[in-house]
Order: sequence, then C-alpha cells, then structure tokens
Amino acid sequence: MAVKECSSSIATASFILVSLHSTRTLKRIFKACQVCTPNATNTVWSHCQCVLADGVERGMLTINRMLPGPSIQVCEGDKVVIDVHNAMQGLELTIHWHGIHQRGTQIYDGVPFVTQCPISEGNSFRYQWVANAGTHFWHAHTGLQKLDGIYGSIAVRQAPSLDPNSHLYDYDLTTHVMLLSDWMHEDAMERFPGRLAANVGQDPETLLINGKGQFTDPNTGYRTNTPLEIFTITPGRRYRFRMVNSLATVCPAQLTIQGHPLVLIATDGEPVHPVVVNTIISFSGERYDFVITADQPVGAYWIQARGLGECGVNRVQQLAVLRYARGPYQPATQAPTYDVGLPQGVVLNPLDAICNQPRNDAVCVNQLKNARGVDEGILQERPDVKIFLPFRFLFYRPEELFQPHQYNRYLVAPTSDHVISLIDEISFVFPPAPPISQIDEIPPEQFCNGDNKPPNCGRNCMCTHKVDIPLNAVVEVVLVDEVQQPNLSHPFHLHGYSFNVIGMGRSPDRNVKKINLKHALDLDRRGLLNRQFNLPPLKDTIAVPNNGYVVFRFRADNPGYWLFHCHFLFHIVIGMNAILHVGTQGDLPPIPHNFPRCGDFLPPVTFHDS
Repeated sequence: MAVKECSSSIATASFILVSLHSTRTLKRIFKACQVCTPNATNTVWSHCQCVLADGVERGMLTINRMLPGPSIQVCEGDKVVIDVHNAMQGLELTIHWHGIHQRGTQIYDGVPFVTQCPISEGNSFRYQWVANAGTHFWHAHTGLQKLDGIYGSIAVRQAPSLDPNSHLYDYDLTTHVMLLSDWMHEDAMERFPGRLAANVGQDPETLLINGKGQFTDPNTGYRTNTPLEIFTITPGRRYRFRMVNSLATVCPAQLTIQGHPLVLIATDGEPVHPVVVNTIISFSGERYDFVITADQPVGAYWIQARGLGECGVNRVQQLAVLRYARGPYQPATQAPTYDVGLPQGVVLNPLDAICNQPRNDAVCVNQLKNARGVDEGILQERPDVKIFLPFRFLFYRPEELFQPHQYNRYLVAPTSDHVISLIDEISFVFPPAPPISQIDEIPPEQFCNGDNKPPNCGRNCMCTHKVDIPLNAVVEVVLVDEVQQPNLSHPFHLHGYSFNVIGMGRSPDRNVKKINLKHALDLDRRGLLNRQFNLPPLKDTIAVPNNGYVVFRFRADNPGYWLFHCHFLFHIVIGMNAILHVGTQGDLPPIPHNFPRCGDFLPPVTFHDS
C-alpha cells in the first residue's frame, strides 16, 4: 500500500499573496515563463512562477504565484500553521478553509467580520487549525477574489485502518488531486453588479483543471496551445482521486473519464459505501473522492469537464488527460466536444432531482450511505430545533432601487433584472466587527432573523441574519428553493460542521407548480417531505434541487458563529447568507491577546481651536 501512514505531527506552510498577469499563449511568453519553460516543449516546470491558465491574457490574483495556489497535504490530527501575507495593492482578504471544522480554533475560520477582521494590504495573519480527515480546499472569502485565482486544495489523509474504504485503492498520491474551477477573461468585479449590453451576466468563458486548460474562441475558432493537465497511472493499480469543485459561478460541473468507471468512496471529506458511476455532477464547494482502476490498454484517455446549466449556452468545457505510464501523452481518439461528449452512463447527482425512488441511470446524493455510524440523536423522530429557510431573489423596480440618497446593492442578472438575495425574507449584511471577538461592541439591533426583524423592515430587509442554536441540540434545517429559476440549483455550505442529508426532492403534489415556504410547511405537517434515516450521508455542501427542497440534520456540538450561505459568489455578495450561532460566548475558547480589531468610528463631532 502506498497510502501514507499518518501520525501526530506539526505541519507548517507559508503563503504570500501577490497579483500578476497571465500570458496570452506560449508564443508570447512573459518573463517568468521564459525562465522556466523547457525549450521546444509545451510544459511548465512545477516550481516556476509562470501562470498560463487557458492562455488568454488577463490580470489575476495568486498565492505564491501559483494557480491554483499551493496544495496543503497533511495527515489527520496535524496542527497546521499558515502565515498569510497580503501583498495586494489596495485590497484586503481572508482565507476560509472549506471543510476544516475549526473545533477549538473558531477564530481561524476565515470569514470577514464574522470570525476575524480582513487582512489589510501589507499585513500578515497567522491561521492555526487541526486537520480533520478528508478532501477539502481553501479560498478567499472576501468579495469576488476566489474567482480571480485565490484558491487551492487541501488533502488530509488518515491511517488506512481508520478509512473504511482503504482496501479499495493501492495509491493515494498528491498528484491525483483534481481541482475544477471556472475562469473569466477579465476581473470578476467587471461583472458586478453587471452589464446590460456586451458580456451580460456572470457566466465564465471556460473551466480549468488544476489551473490548466485551453480556450477556443467561439467567434474565430482559434484555440490556445496551453498545456492540459495530465494524471499518470500505472497498469494494474487502483488509484484514489480527490476531486474538488472550486467553481464560483452558477454552473454545475459534469466530470467523465473515458473508458474508466468511477468508484465513489467519499463526499465532502466523509466516507460513503462504494458506488460505481460513470459521471459525477458536482456543484460549487462539493468534493468527491473516487477510485480508478488502471485496467484499460496502455494509452491516454480523455477527461472531460462540462459546465451545465447556464454554461451550456456558451458550451463551456475543459479537457485533461489520464495517461498510463510509458504510454503516449495524447489520446488516440478525437477530443470530445461539448455537444459530442463522452458517454455519461450512470450519473451521480442528477439535475432532475428524482431522488425518492430507485433508478438505474443515476444516484442522488441523499441515496448515498454513510460508511460510519450515525449519531442516534440524528435519527430521533423529532429534532430539538427545526429551522425552515426559504430563499429567493427580490426583483427591484428601477424607481424603487434608484431613490435619491439611497445606494442599495444589487446584481444585474442575465435577464437584465436587478436583484438581491433573501433567506427567510432577509438580505444579509456583514456586521461592522466580528461578533466572535467584539460582540459587546455591536449594537443588538444589527442582528435579526425571521422572527425578529428590524422595525419598518421593507421588502429589501437588510441586517445581520443570525439564528441562535443551543449547544448540543439536534438541529434540522429545511431549505426551500423559492427562486425557481430554470436550470439553477443553489449549493449551500455550512461552516464548522458536516451534516447528515436526510432528504431532498420536489413536491409530490403535481398540482403545485412552484414550491414555497407555506407549501413546504404543509408537506412537513402531512409527513410528505422525503426523509430517510438509513445511514444518511455526511456532507458540508448540498445543492437544493430547482423548485425543490433539502432536509439535513446536525448535532450542534461545535460552538461558534458559523456562516451558512449559497456558494455562488455573486449570490453571497448580494445577501444569500446567514449566521448559525451555536452556544454562548462562554462556550468559546479565549480570544488571543492582540487579536486584530475593527469596526465603525463615529465619534461626536468636535473641533479644537488651534
């Protein structure tokens, strides 16, 4: 077995944040690429500072001049220390460690104005946390910076004896992390709030696989000649792959590998009973681990990632190569296109959300089985706390939005509508200071929830949405999609926890065309919300079916202020967030001495004679 035997240790990593430009193609190489690109080859040495992306020139943000940034590869229980230095001009940031539960290290979750103040230009911040096992990733949690390049993978391995699926693979290599991301040909802020003429909407131009790929201009047919990512395997061996969906826009990603079934063994860092599929559909923030057996003739095989939903309009896709050692680097077959792609076979996570019945062509996420035991409290008939969270868009009328002396945020949707996001009729705004460290300095009226809204709160009710939850309570959350936009499913991520997916689907009442909170409550009273308690899988990110619902449960045993939000960046910045506040201030570890502070400064107006 080539799986690393893990033991307690201290892993450290150091990051420095810089801004740089990409090249246009390999024929027009900028200075860093001239230093480290081997002559007469279409490759780039891994240690160099040449960032090619898809070969189209644009500005970007990077960590350590890498795209994606450095991969953090550690063992379960390792104490990880990461120094982030912000060298960007005029920008601030935080880094969130997506999937790391931060038990005992809540202040290092990386959410601006919730768990820390943003890191200002020229400043450094030391993150410290203990690694929980699984495939995770890190990314900027400030503005739209993740879409401009600030992201990277985390692989936390554990001893084979602790992994219930370790007998299914021979190798778990650092080179077999597969990071999918979307990519624009301009800064993401160019699309916010959005345009009404050229380049409307927020869809990407292409996808990248481990920061690599090629772009075909839909107008001219010209294709860049940048390298594709290559994953190497040896005949007869079984390999664990760790796939991360780091997309930031609304497109699901469909992954298929030519001639190789995928044995799914984990999702969002949590093991499941093995399931054989041919295609995985994933949403922003999700991770899926699968095993590939190298049992095909020696050669090279296509890996195809297609953007679905809105990305289908521009046929957004990317390719990579699965190569057998000592075989060719180029597949013998013609490259799959968006319209003539690889056969899909059995699909994990189908978009049709027909998840309440067995089927031969697809497996829904809620049909996966947990490979570990389930907390008995999760399986009880009634949870201690039940929270219904409907979410939707508010459509502004122009005369309503552009009032004198009012400057409300908005997003210009692809339909040219001007919208903001609501969860339980509240559009989230961040507080002026982190409540985890400065709660006494935040006015109580800053916070709200569905049962406690500010006086005179109108249609665009804006406040810091906070739901208080008792420590150790069993919590059930029911998410209800009132957006109901065709081809759009919203993935929600809960910080600090993994939760058990109890149910998902659409209304069984065929007379109901559009689900809403009232109908979901009625279905719940009648016992018609689909729930199943046979080894419900653990996840931390779940996509709510379009015009449907998701039910999940967790035991609130990790105190803190945990952000819960849609993982589409452009929906985050217009308010599709809430804070699940677990426990009390006394349940939290002490705040370190000299922990950075921030907040409003509005003193009385006074003038002193000189």
